[in-house]
Amino acid sequence: MVKKMKHHYAGLRRPITDETRASVAEDFPEIALIPNEVLRARAVEAWSYALCCSDFLRITDLPPEGNPGAPALRRGTQADHVRGVVRLSRLIAEEFAQSYPSVAVDWDILIAGAVCHDVGKPYEFDPGNRNRWQAAPADSGAPTFRHSVFGMHVCLTVGLPEEVAHIAVGHSFEGQYMGVSAECMIIRQADHGWWHVAGALGLITPESIGALSGNLRAREQRNNT
Repeated sequence: MVKKMKHHYAGLRRPITDETRASVAEDFPEIALIPNEVLRARAVEAWSYALCCSDFLRITDLPPEGNPGAPALRRGTQADHVRGVVRLSRLIAEEFAQSYPSVAVDWDILIAGAVCHDVGKPYEFDPGNRNRWQAAPADSGAPTFRHSVFGMHVCLTVGLPEEVAHIAVGHSFEGQYMGVSAECMIIRQADHGWWHVAGALGLITPESIGALSGNLRAREQRNNT
């Protein structure tokens, strides 16, 4: 007898509230750097929507990991990473804009894209989802969607432009199989570089550092933590 599979639908588990939106702004103050007011509001909505599709209540509840389990920071939360990527993306773009005034950077898309590049992580990191996928990976995959793909869905759902959704899906492994925009390339470099430098500086747990690079050697920290 063939087992009847249970179907699952990715969507809101609870209503989006002003309290959730306020927590996003509090945990992720770099959202205020998005020049366009509409994109700023929709970036808050994107993170609020993503959180409410999971059991995480706020960004600082997410573990500090690039992918579930590896690479993993020794301490902190996901907010430490996503905030750092926004600041680093901005610095990279400013370097080229100042050194080569002829280059054009869409600052609205760059900053909004950096803010939202990992917006799909609440779904992929959600413990209930992960337990379900691991229990029956042949039913819907393991994971069903990576955070990059779910992040694209989130961006489009809340009305962010396709240029931002493109960054959400293209910043990670999926970007190897698609042509990426200039802003997406900057954020890819900032994102991947952030993790590799964190590893080199001894901020990644020894058991998960192999997920970054085989030739990376971690420096011991002064406080040995």
